[in-house]
Amino acid sequence: MVEGVRRGPRTAEHGGSSRDDILAAARGVFADTGFQGATIKAIADAAGVDSKLVHYYFGTKRDLFSTVIAEDFRTRNLLATVADGLAETPGQATHSPGTMYVRTVLTAIKDPHIGPTFLGLVRNLGVHEESRRIFLDFVTTEVIAPLAPKVRGETPELSISLVGSQLLGLIIARHVLAVPAIADADVDSLAARVGPTLDRYLGIVD
Repeated sequence: MVEGVRRGPRTAEHGGSSRDDILAAARGVFADTGFQGATIKAIADAAGVDSKLVHYYFGTKRDLFSTVIAEDFRTRNLLATVADGLAETPGQATHSPGTMYVRTVLTAIKDPHIGPTFLGLVRNLGVHEESRRIFLDFVTTEVIAPLAPKVRGETPELSISLVGSQLLGLIIARHVLAVPAIADADVDSLAARVGPTLDRYLGIVD
């Protein structure tokens, strides 16, 4: 959030519903035009509010985009299964948190409210510097920071980063490059094959 943006009390018409309307509009605009093509004005018009209200709640376009991705990520509780698995005794996990995590991520990407926005960011990683910075900030804040204290071993951040690289590679292969064997496979099959690798990275299984 940009310092000094919030000034003075807000009236009832500028309550939580306006914030939710802006987030919903932002998802649609980002999905349609990508981060680069989206503008605060277009998002404000889609939400039926003044552009100043968008800045009031979210700051810059980058701040708003980061919020959209992070809130969708938290809503899906994507870290819960991994965190639960990390709490178990090594080598004695009763399920594969990695498998559940892959399944949850791939299912979330199929959601029309989440997938297009997230994939728009992923597609720009190789060509747009700001998209890379947004994605790195997101991974550092939403994934590495919450999980690192729970991961065993001397290099928890490396372990989590390897998990992220595995998932990102899978997402790119399935949804960006559309590698036939991966794009055509069902979510459960992919999760069952990739998930145990994530478990090993995190020390959940030997």
